[in-house]
Amino acid sequence: MTHSIAKSWDPLEAADGSDQELLSAAKKREIKNILKSYVSNYDPFSELLQNALDAVERRRAAGETFTPKILVKIDLQENSLEVVDNGCGFLEAEFRSFLAPSISFKSGGKTRGNKGVGVTYVAYGFNDLTIRTKNTTFAFDGTLLRGREWVEDVDGIVPRPKMERTDSTSTLFAAIDQGTSFKLKFAGQKIRPSNLAWYQAQTAEQWLYLLLIKTPLGHIDLFDLTSSAVEFDLTVISTEGKVTVESSQPARYKYPNAEIAASQRLGAIKEVQQKALDAGKDINSAIQKYKQSNGLYEIYDRKSLKTLISPNENEIKLIDLFNMSAYGYFAYSTEVWDQLNDKKAKLRRGLRVLKGGLQLANNGMPQGELITIPLTKAIGHQNQTHIIVHFDGADPDLGRKGFQPELKDLVERISVAIVRQLSARRDILKSDSGAQSNIDQEIKVHDWLKNQEDHERLNPLQLISQNFFLPTKKISVLSTPQSEQDVIVLFNQLVAGGVIRGIRLLSTTQVMQYDGIFRYVAEDPLSDLVYHPERNPLGVLEEQLVKPYQTPPKILEYKFSLDGLIREFESEVKNQVDISLVIFWDFGKEYRKEYNVTSYLDFDNIHQRKHHGITHSLISSHTQFDAICLKELVDLLNSPDEAQEHQRSVYGDALFD
Repeated sequence: MTHSIAKSWDPLEAADGSDQELLSAAKKREIKNILKSYVSNYDPFSELLQNALDAVERRRAAGETFTPKILVKIDLQENSLEVVDNGCGFLEAEFRSFLAPSISFKSGGKTRGNKGVGVTYVAYGFNDLTIRTKNTTFAFDGTLLRGREWVEDVDGIVPRPKMERTDSTSTLFAAIDQGTSFKLKFAGQKIRPSNLAWYQAQTAEQWLYLLLIKTPLGHIDLFDLTSSAVEFDLTVISTEGKVTVESSQPARYKYPNAEIAASQRLGAIKEVQQKALDAGKDINSAIQKYKQSNGLYEIYDRKSLKTLISPNENEIKLIDLFNMSAYGYFAYSTEVWDQLNDKKAKLRRGLRVLKGGLQLANNGMPQGELITIPLTKAIGHQNQTHIIVHFDGADPDLGRKGFQPELKDLVERISVAIVRQLSARRDILKSDSGAQSNIDQEIKVHDWLKNQEDHERLNPLQLISQNFFLPTKKISVLSTPQSEQDVIVLFNQLVAGGVIRGIRLLSTTQVMQYDGIFRYVAEDPLSDLVYHPERNPLGVLEEQLVKPYQTPPKILEYKFSLDGLIREFESEVKNQVDISLVIFWDFGKEYRKEYNVTSYLDFDNIHQRKHHGITHSLISSHTQFDAICLKELVDLLNSPDEAQEHQRSVYGDALFD
């Protein structure tokens, strides 16, 4: 490689051999207009990353055998961002002029940007840019200082910046055989972002979410939701100097269905229903296992988009010309976005980096900020639905912010249709308060319930000493139950021992019509209630644990066999609608006359469990109640794999066997 380039040069002069004095003011105005189109705090990340991705793809397209790689370093102490790629690197002629407005060496088409304004924004939108490049024919390390100050200077005091050779080094750049490094330091007036700490992300894990949702690293391929062939390493230095690293990460958008548990594809549900219909089976029973999900999603190609909106002739041409595709996700509640942001992405509360709205995308990367979905009815659904509409080869406006009006109108029509289609199947989803749905619903509270509630308030039972209820890892009940009384003893042992954590008992009675009163509860720390297949198989999904809660008092029944309660229903000794929870040792057979059973001991159905410890749900045509089958609970704890097989064979979907 050679270093034939001069020690310093003016990028604008290099790009134009005309009278520089006459054109200087015009160039500054042109650059200033470019800078005005960049208003997002994520723009510097997007520009550097899209250039890096294009560079490695250009090298790969040239037929070279290498492993494409991008290295990203975010230094919160230095307030800097560095992006390194092992792509093609610059030729000398390219390097002398590429920072000037409207100069681009991209081929258009599948490249992510081709207007030649992005690097001008990077050079003159900030005050400290270091560029390094190397390949077999050319190498240079240089710094451009005070670019933004010169653009904003109206008095002619700040000289036009020049690219000066630098002796500084970069460990990231030294690690690649060839390619380019861009490093920005964020300092000065009108710099956006002025401080990287604004994001309140201090670790590589946190920044990973931001970059995969808001920048081109979040590669979008709506045909199979796959990642790009390019991997990247992310290094973050916190404001306290702590270094965290996420290595060999796939460049792939954070699609909600991949991030939120219990998300169902609409097409799969339709397929199951059609299969049941063709077999002469009940279509509602066929999709019972999908109920109580957190969200619905669907992917749309050109053909399905045309079916969805019945486009006019011009819209058909646009759909075909840009090979349009779309993705839609409908969450049961906007609380889902908060849970994802706070617990999974671990970002500052209220940021909602992934949320409802319309995201435009072009050539595999998101473009600009979310757009409000223009609903005229059920407006709240626009905040529950995350939609991506993707184009191949569309030409965004200056600064990657928008598209032609006819495209924007078409996209909005598509987004409204997607919301309507997904929201029409809200019957599959939890109610809007999620795991705590029905917590505030009215229940029959007769005098017994009211009196016991007052007794609980006036005469609480507390055991303050920390020396008791220590884990012995043994149960004090030494044999399997033989009577209802044995069931009561075993159940109370499991509650006291922390095996069942979502139930608090208020009373039992041998006088009243029913056996007892209880509450469902979720108490801090909520992490103790989170499902894990080995450590906490009776738990609930983390997404459902919005906040601590306790329900109003509810009625429970104890039985040795569920058969006894079913017969009491039939003889009208007890009323099905009054009972919320039944605890028993054995299922028996009588339930099969009227009830369908959903097993929460089948781990595929965990998303339907609302409270810790519930093992099953029984549903008839007019009522539903929760159940704890102690025999099958114990079997699960002792032999999870065998219990799974049993649950699926007895309570699974046998419609198509």
